[in-house]
Amino acid sequence: MSDDTTRAHDGIEPGAPDDGSAASPGTRAPVGADDLTWSKGHRIAFRVFSALMALFVLAYFVFGLLEVVLMWLPDDVVAGLPGGGDGGDYPGGLLIHRSHFMVIGLVAWAAVPPILVQLRRPWRRVAPMLQAVVVAIAGAVVFGLAGTFTAWVSEDLIVTIPILVLAALHPRMRDFFRRPTFDRDLVVLAAVAAVPWAVYAFANARLQFLDAAGDPHAGVEHWATAALLGVVMIACALLGASDHDGWRLPAWTAGLASILFGAHSLVFPGSASGLSTIWAIAAVAWGVVFLVTVVRRGRAGAPAVGS
Repeated sequence: MSDDTTRAHDGIEPGAPDDGSAASPGTRAPVGADDLTWSKGHRIAFRVFSALMALFVLAYFVFGLLEVVLMWLPDDVVAGLPGGGDGGDYPGGLLIHRSHFMVIGLVAWAAVPPILVQLRRPWRRVAPMLQAVVVAIAGAVVFGLAGTFTAWVSEDLIVTIPILVLAALHPRMRDFFRRPTFDRDLVVLAAVAAVPWAVYAFANARLQFLDAAGDPHAGVEHWATAALLGVVMIACALLGASDHDGWRLPAWTAGLASILFGAHSLVFPGSASGLSTIWAIAAVAWGVVFLVTVVRRGRAGAPAVGS
């Protein structure tokens, strides 16, 4: 058996350098050898499309990525941003939407990096690709139920469909349907967080669907975006607890997003869709514990492919 064939069955693309991270003693060996024998045409199609998708998501989510930073600025600065006044694009001005724009930023950061990492060694980025798929499908469902058909097609499906095409072209696509095993400590933490985040998602979805007259948040689908964040947080925590290759990206996404949103709710209390003081403290604490556990798992020799 040739060296390349052996490497393929070890979960490494033929010809790719073996950096020692394919598997650790006592852990699952990387799978998907059949998918790694992709044809030249398949490889070119994925490379080209992933590059185009990287440019597309950066352009589409550029303002969302910035909002994670902008929403920490003082009130007078935020109010002075384009569209920040009461007569701007957002009813009541940007200040009453501060937490919602933070939510938009966190969702953007959950969506963009998983696409960008596919540009290098995509066969080691299974969990990130699944993360992008979850964000895309959950967003299409949430906004499809909350908005008009025209807006759904022009604003949501325009993102969802290309991400699903990229996933279909992925060299480890079959691995998406494999039943993963989970790190015991991380999956317990993910389960603990799933309950409050599910309640958060339901509460915000209910406000969106009520669409009360004069509600400044329903018309711009901000309640729906907050509901989406709840779903994304649960999914990222579970993917980060799994043994899918590339698990670290969703794990860090969940932990950092929980810390940032909790801290933001503490600094700017009372904002729509923001967390109460108790839950904000809990979110920060959970995020810290989760990330400490992620680091300990990595040092203990968990599967590190793509991480």
